[in-house]
Amino acid sequence: MSPTSSGLRPPVRGKWCQSTTFHARPLVVLVALVTAGCSQVAAVAPVGGTREALVRFAGNDVLVVQGVSILAAPVCTSDAGAVTCAGTTTDGTAITVSAPPDGPMTVRVGDRVLYDGPVQTVIDEAGRPS
Repeated sequence: MSPTSSGLRPPVRGKWCQSTTFHARPLVVLVALVTAGCSQVAAVAPVGGTREALVRFAGNDVLVVQGVSILAAPVCTSDAGAVTCAGTTTDGTAITVSAPPDGPMTVRVGDRVLYDGPVQTVIDEAGRPS
């Protein structure tokens, strides 16, 4: 019995099948490299930077750990070493992060204080494997 009389079709071999198989492999490798590169950069980001950047990273870490639903992530500014950040939750509550030049960082959602302590403590906790 031949393949066509049994109802089965012979495999299709042509330029289209070969070319998609050929191009799919480099695409998969490229996506893997790009994704790995992004995670590497994200992991290195909190290690160094300005005080403003460290306060922003630490403030965001506190918000994530506390499960705050963020609509607008806090945007930070600094003036003479003091850092102030402002954002909003999904229900419109104000998020504030403040850190004086030589003092502790305070993270608030509305009137509730989520964290009041050293910036470096938050950065160190976030860097530990879970």
